[in-house]
Amino acid sequence: MSFASTLADMQRALVTTDDRTGRMWSLSRPDRSARRRSLRLLAAAMVAVGILNGCTAGPDPGPDLVIEENNGGGQAPTTTTPPPSLEVPKQDLAWRECGDDLQERFPGTALAPGVTFECGNFENSVTPGTQSIDTVTVSAVRARSADTPADAAPLVLTSGTDIPSTRTLLSLAQGGGRNLLSAHPVVAVDRRGTGASTPLDCMTNLERNTLLNNGFSTSSADYPARVERLAAAGTSASDGCTEILSPHQVQFTANNAAADLEKLRTVWQVDRIGIAGVGEGAAVALAYAGLYTDHLARLILDTPAPYSTNAQTTGQQIAEGTGAALGLFADQCRAISCSLGADPGVVIAGLLDRARTGGLDGIADTDVLAALTTTIALAPGDRATVITTAADMLSAADGGALGPLRTAIGQARALRGTDGQLLSQCNDTFEPVGRNQIDGLIAEWGRQYPLTGAGTALGLLRCNGFPAGAAPPTIGEIPVPVLMFTGSGDTINGPTASDGINGALIGAGATSSILSWEGLGYSVLAHSDCAGEAAIAYARSGEPPAPGACPA
Repeated sequence: MSFASTLADMQRALVTTDDRTGRMWSLSRPDRSARRRSLRLLAAAMVAVGILNGCTAGPDPGPDLVIEENNGGGQAPTTTTPPPSLEVPKQDLAWRECGDDLQERFPGTALAPGVTFECGNFENSVTPGTQSIDTVTVSAVRARSADTPADAAPLVLTSGTDIPSTRTLLSLAQGGGRNLLSAHPVVAVDRRGTGASTPLDCMTNLERNTLLNNGFSTSSADYPARVERLAAAGTSASDGCTEILSPHQVQFTANNAAADLEKLRTVWQVDRIGIAGVGEGAAVALAYAGLYTDHLARLILDTPAPYSTNAQTTGQQIAEGTGAALGLFADQCRAISCSLGADPGVVIAGLLDRARTGGLDGIADTDVLAALTTTIALAPGDRATVITTAADMLSAADGGALGPLRTAIGQARALRGTDGQLLSQCNDTFEPVGRNQIDGLIAEWGRQYPLTGAGTALGLLRCNGFPAGAAPPTIGEIPVPVLMFTGSGDTINGPTASDGINGALIGAGATSSILSWEGLGYSVLAHSDCAGEAAIAYARSGEPPAPGACPA
């Protein structure tokens, strides 16, 4: 039974009373501000990048790769048994051209010329591995160029809960990594509950807004008051989502997203697939490697988010990494004499302080930071264009012109703040931080990471009261060498987690190779033609290049 058919049946018949508010509502929700949709959702999902290229919008003029002897990667392997080859699907999805649909989904995002985008979908159990009549619809988008060989095996792309995988694919197709399409079609699979999946809509507007702005209010800006509001909103949102999604409220984990990729493999009727996991999508890729080891042909990890770490460690690594990425932005902003002046970092900090205390016309500091990090991550153009776009947005806001900032906030929320993303992140959270620890972390991280620390500490309360799903598998033996990219200028997750994940790979006996990149933006593979060439070579042979650096 698909959610779509279940929803249609309910819409025809059901109008009931919200037992928490006493107000009437129906499943059709003609007005999204109405309270909650109803009872059990057999929650759906058709589960199915920042187009900045370090210095130029086209190929890097510098060397393709700088080899380094000791950059933290494992030895680039030369295996005695060749890695298994990628396979061409024997069966396929019912693809249809969907460029117009994508432009409607992502307004303001230009599609790469000469690239064909096709949409498809497939069904998977809402509870993979168990018998169930309930299904989710998984959404996928395939990108090909005129140069893509007709008989080329696909690579699967996922960016997990960071942003819809399809949006990451649009960036890859338009940015420096576009050359990957000359060798392989790339199939982006949106994580269940996100992107083109039937959107999870289980929170009220007030709950959602309070979670996304970290409890901000112009009436009381102090952190203890924000902690109270945020904790209350988390508990209330958890109750509502459990009511609506039950019994499937913990089925939106990275493990189940990996099971959706395994379902795609069986649809394709191939023995193995190659996966590129970007940011939090690396958790989906690593879960696949742990759960479906014998069906993995290639594994690319692109500036991975923390994996299998407790909530406090995850938060600190993201605060550190994104803070460093913003520092890199500030340095490069100053170097090109951007509109933020001689010390961009001071201007950014001042603007965040104004917002935090209610001095930016009701805009929250959390929203200012989300707008900035999303703009740096995904804005199109070369490095100077990206820096100028972000800097001009902030300098205009600093001078009282808030229109560009408000637009960027809306885009950031649409891409990174849906109910499905929030709930999935909570499904993957284990060993949560106690509420009594938050005040100390706000103070400590605020000192260590001035731009990102306090907000990240507050954000740990977003999952207050939400149930967690099954823990991801620990990193174990992986039958193929791993290619990892790490981007210093990734403002979504930062590069901090890469070393720990690489160490875990080596400790488990896996072989890996790290290529670093000092540019700005989300996904090295989407921005660097050097990374694209490395991925092509790795996909072909199964052997990644020696550790080194791609030019920015």
